[in-house]
Amino acid sequence: MKSTSQQTEMFSQIQNQHPVECLGMTFANDSDRRNYFLDKLRDKLQDPDFRNIDGFPIGNDEDILARSDPPYYTACPNPVI
Repeated sequence: MKSTSQQTEMFSQIQNQHPVECLGMTFANDSDRRNYFLDKLRDKLQDPDFRNIDGFPIGNDEDILARSDPPYYTACPNPVI
């Protein structure tokens, strides 16, 4: 029987071999989709008005990005929605 970490790695490898469609855009794989939207979120985090939204978390950009999987989930108000 494979360990949980081995199963997670296998799933990740399989997932990254197929095109992914998200919000009408097609990406070569899930990693490309994730990187594209993380870059968009990274840009949005530079906007002081965005950071002043009620409920915005206290934390640095890298912590917010590490805990986000945009456009599905962000660890701050989701700018994609």
